[in-house]
Amino acid sequence: MPTEAADVRLTILGQAARLFVAHGYHGISMREIAEAVGVSKAGLYYHFKHKEALFLTILEADLAAVELIVRGVRESGLPARGQVARLVHDLLALAPEQRAIIRLANQEMSQLAPEARDAFGRMYHQHFIGQIESVLAEAVARGELRPLDTATITWILLGMLYPFFFSERGPLANEALAEQVVAVFFDGVGA
Repeated sequence: MPTEAADVRLTILGQAARLFVAHGYHGISMREIAEAVGVSKAGLYYHFKHKEALFLTILEADLAAVELIVRGVRESGLPARGQVARLVHDLLALAPEQRAIIRLANQEMSQLAPEARDAFGRMYHQHFIGQIESVLAEAVARGELRPLDTATITWILLGMLYPFFFSERGPLANEALAEQVVAVFFDGVGA
């Protein structure tokens, strides 16, 4: 792909991600995306066969970036608390638009064709949810966490984080928030 076409494709992905986050999957049309990018609809369709393909490309790119975070956590050699702290910190340190795409993936999956939804769901589990579950399962096996169902504690941890994928907090606020999430996850809130 020539660099000019690659640049146009990157511009499309950036503008489309912004518009999907702001308006949802059905709240934006391919015409509106083309206008925001400054290309014709035909030019947009040259790069992406249909809106679902464009949306999935955005989600898959974001998932790849998040997978790098989780992989770094798994390879860190830190104890369980350190791994979870790094995971929470790194996820909250993502740019607000990138955190919003994680939220978008959850909210808008029902808008996709069943085959696409199922395929992305498997990918999302394999590269994100399942990786976090493995971090926690390894910690249980090492005796660093109580032997609870790791699928459940994974969703408890993510449930604590998902509301903050909506907010645009600054880095210092995110650092304090990360510390608080880790403390609540490991120590609870009881006095």
